This record gives sequence, structure tokens and C-alpha cells, in this order.
Amino acid sequence: MQSDLRAVLQYVPFFRGKTFVLVIDAARMPELALAESLLDLIALQQIGVNLVLVSIGNGEGQIGHLLIDGELKWQSAEFERDHVKSILDRGQLALIEKPGLESLGDELVEFSSSLGAFKLIVFLSEQVSGGNAISSEDARKWKGEGQVLLHRAAEVCILGVPRVHLLNENHQGVLMDELFSNEGVGVMVYADDYLSIRAIAPEDISELLAMVGRSIRDAHLVPRSYEEIENALDDFLVMTIDGNVVGCVALHCSEDPRCAEIACLYVKQSHGGQGYGQLLVKAAEQQALELGIPWVFALSTRAIDFFLEQLGYQPCPIEVIPVCRQERLRSTGRESLVVRKTISS
Repeated sequence: MQSDLRAVLQYVPFFRGKTFVLVIDAARMPELALAESLLDLIALQQIGVNLVLVSIGNGEGQIGHLLIDGELKWQSAEFERDHVKSILDRGQLALIEKPGLESLGDELVEFSSSLGAFKLIVFLSEQVSGGNAISSEDARKWKGEGQVLLHRAAEVCILGVPRVHLLNENHQGVLMDELFSNEGVGVMVYADDYLSIRAIAPEDISELLAMVGRSIRDAHLVPRSYEEIENALDDFLVMTIDGNVVGCVALHCSEDPRCAEIACLYVKQSHGGQGYGQLLVKAAEQQALELGIPWVFALSTRAIDFFLEQLGYQPCPIEVIPVCRQERLRSTGRESLVVRKTISS
């Protein structure tokens, strides 16, 4: 998996000091995948993650052998909060051997919650459907393949563990690929502010410019300077995933006629296909609604079908948009089409 290095590095301070509970069946897990996951635990330990490894199968001896031969600092632990806490306080991984324990059962969930676990990471024998990240609210409503697991993961979030990861144990390197990328390779059910759309902050401007630079070079977006964005901060929204900016949109308001332009819509290529563009446009539309703006419009070339087919916009002549915007469009020589949408509550 190709990862955004900046995003990876931002996870280091974000994870430091947090507790992860990992649940595996070592006897069932492929040997190479198991060995690599245990090696990955070394990296997590080195950046300050508190690790609890719960073995629920019959492969405890295999785990112990691999841990003894490795560089991981660890100690066997009882399935008891205070004992595990004392091990974690020494900077060691706590290895709990509890064959037959249910991976998302009440006993384990209550134990994880008592530790203040930030993540409960469960290795499963197959891939779970549901997308890469799904809120606990949406997981509770999920129907179809994987619904039993997703419903239970949502319950776990309600019971006090903010994030539950369901990983395919057959995927070699699954742990690092899941944890150190914004999208991951498994399914994460979350009950915190994993994904948010908010007003842009001054410190986001450089990140935004770097993010949209490629699209500007390819002539998909209008070039913008630092000063131009700084002078119009109130117009911009950004989407963040775990604090990393992954998308943006702007709402430029006009009084003659009373309308607003949806502009500077961009989502990182690594986050495409997740519906984030729709979320950004809808957030801008909601902002327009709150401002009492009757209609919005957008200028586009490549994304015209996106606005027409997925967001309910309609084609319109260029003459309906503000004169200043008509003139600027004509001066650029861009062959953008105009679409508009009436805003209603």
C-alpha cells in the first residue's frame, strides 16, 4: 500500500500513550501473517502505544516462541485490569492467554473498556464487508453481509471502546496497513470524531495548497494563492480524517444575484471513491441554506456528471451567474459548464 508519509508521521503522536487491545487466534492465523503482525507490534511499542495481546485460540506456545525470539518487551498477564495496567506502566506488552474467549464478547469488551482502550483490534478469518470506516450509527443500521459483526462492533463502541477494527488475518502486513493510513484495509467502526468537516484554519492553508497543487497543474482547478485563501477563510471548509486534511470545498457568496458558487472541490486521490466529494458539497449546501441563499451553482468540466447525476444539479446558461464570475471565466479561456441547484430545507 502506498501511504502519504505526512499522514503516517502524524499518527505517531496521535497514537502515543493510547491503549490498543488486539485479539488473535494464533493457531488459525497464517504463520507469515502472524510473524509480521508481531513484528509490527515492536514498531507500535517503540512509538509509545500500550499493547494488550489477547490469544483466544490454541496457539499460545507459538506466540510465546515468536515473542521470545523477537525484540518486543512483554510479559504474560492475568485477565485482570490491575495486573495488566501494572505491566503496561512498565512499557511492556501484556500477553493474555484465554482460549475460547469470544472476540467481541461482553467479557472482553468490559475488560477493554476498563483499561481505557482506544482501539479493539480483532483478527478474523475473512474480510468483513462494510467499507473502510463506518460510524457506529451507520453500523447499527447496516443490512446484508457482515451485519452481525458490524452491529456488535457498534455496540462495543457504545460500551466504551471508541474504535473497533475488524481485520482479515490472512492479509500479510494488515496491522500496519490498517493503522497507518487514513483509509486502512479492514473495517473500522468508530464512535468519535474520526471524520469531520470544519471551517479552514490559517494553519491549514499550506496543506490545502499542497494538496490541490496537482489538480491545478492538470488544469482541473483554478490556481489560488496563499493570500487569496487567507483573505477568504470564511468561504472554505476542509475535511479531515484523524486530523489530516484530505479534502476541501469553498462557498463564494454573491449579492447580485443572491446566490453562491460551490468551488475548489477537491478530495485526495488516495481517498477517492468513498463519497467524500458528496459530503463536502452537501456541507457547503447546508452552509448556504443557513445563510439564506436561495440557489448555488458550480462551474466544471470533468466533474459535470458528478453534479448532475449524484447531486441533483441542473444545467443552466452562463448568463444567470454573477457578471463578475462570467467575466472571470471568459478571461481564463476554460470551457467550463454551469450547473445550479435550488437550496431548500
